[in-house]
Amino acid sequence: MFANLNFTKNSPFSFIEYGFQAYYATVFLMVWLHPEQHPVSLINDLAVLMAFEFIMVHSGVFMAVMPKKLSFFVFFPMYGLFALAFNHSVINTNIFYIYLLTVLNRMRFAFSDVGPEVRALQIGKSVSKAMFYFFLIFAVAFGNALIPKFGLTEDFLEKSNYFDSVKSSGLFIDKPYVPICMGFIYYSLPVLYFIYRIIKKIGNRNNDPFQEEKLIFSRTIYNQKFKSDIKQ
Repeated sequence: MFANLNFTKNSPFSFIEYGFQAYYATVFLMVWLHPEQHPVSLINDLAVLMAFEFIMVHSGVFMAVMPKKLSFFVFFPMYGLFALAFNHSVINTNIFYIYLLTVLNRMRFAFSDVGPEVRALQIGKSVSKAMFYFFLIFAVAFGNALIPKFGLTEDFLEKSNYFDSVKSSGLFIDKPYVPICMGFIYYSLPVLYFIYRIIKKIGNRNNDPFQEEKLIFSRTIYNQKFKSDIKQ
């Protein structure tokens, strides 16, 4: 089943998913470069969002492989509790509600009947996303000293009273440029790869100079064979 999967096939939900990711990537980049143009609470919310993604990145896998009843009565309430905890951790809930739409898009397979190929494709994408997340979190954690701060300098964080507004502590909270850098990479790279696939697919359709010649050649061979069969 996995050997015959078409990972280049895009559904309408794919465009919704990558649209949300493009939005997140833009927000992370803008806050990283120009935090003074945004509410200081958004810095904390984005850091918490990346920590919360540690839990929710598994949702696509579990909701795709588990039976409907188990997904609806066990996993959906469990993830709801995590979402409630996340809601209490953020200062501004706007990013929280937008993120919930992304999670619901991932969980749609729990509430619909899909074929084994579509379900297997979702499992493969979810596993790849989880592996990518774990690779990034280790990379930014061990290499945090190399990450540029851009606008999120200690001077800015002190003057904006950032540390007085946060509700928790840790690497992601004390050094917010670390999770924000991670979030930008985490959300932007899949979008860039998605755009690359779309452009490549369009280019393959429009830039095949031999396609028309192949059709003419095949028709000529067919006509010649057909005429020879008639003569016989």
